[in-house]
Amino acid sequence: MVAHVLLTFGLAALQPPVLRRSREHRHSPALCKMAAVSAPPASAAALEEECSKPERSLGRIAELVETLAADPVVARPKKAVLGDWRLVFASNEEALAPFTSRCVSPPFGVVEDIFCRIDRGADMRIIEVERRVGPFGNAKRALQARYDIVAAGKGSTDRLAFQVRWMDDPSGRETEPPSKEKVSAELIAAGSLIVLRDIASPASSCLVFSRLSPKQLARALDDLGVKKE
Repeated sequence: MVAHVLLTFGLAALQPPVLRRSREHRHSPALCKMAAVSAPPASAAALEEECSKPERSLGRIAELVETLAADPVVARPKKAVLGDWRLVFASNEEALAPFTSRCVSPPFGVVEDIFCRIDRGADMRIIEVERRVGPFGNAKRALQARYDIVAAGKGSTDRLAFQVRWMDDPSGRETEPPSKEKVSAELIAAGSLIVLRDIASPASSCLVFSRLSPKQLARALDDLGVKKE
């Protein structure tokens, strides 16, 4: 299954599967009001449903995130983010960049899907699947990182911070990652979703990940024709 997650205004013919247009301008003022907090399952489900549509409304996404922002802060955010996740929405390429290998070069290859595995031992693995043009099959790369949850002070928001240590290339060999710079994002733990924002300029930039079970992740990678984790 292809994840159409990123909004862009380029030529449709040049857009990879993770690029998708929106019905509204990306710089919706409401998007600038998002905060990192807990979420009721109904709001999280509605946000996930909106993100999965072929054409999504940024205004609706902003409204749903603001609804999530009205709930109390997650008591134990580190436990809330543990598990496997699939990217279902990205506001722009700048927000997405730290989660990619930056090795994919359109039009000969496009980013087909992005997954994230967050473990108890502070290990974080970001999996990128590239669809290559021609008879070459898909390719998988993975960024191996260490992460931490930075607790919020009074009136502030929790943040997810991570730093990539190495990258596994399509053959599984450890190579230098595109960047070892520390990345920090505001965190919304929303039941079946996690939302990361304030990753890049503008401050309203955000990513939405949907929870997967280990079996669902294995099936998704199998469907994409790449080696399982």
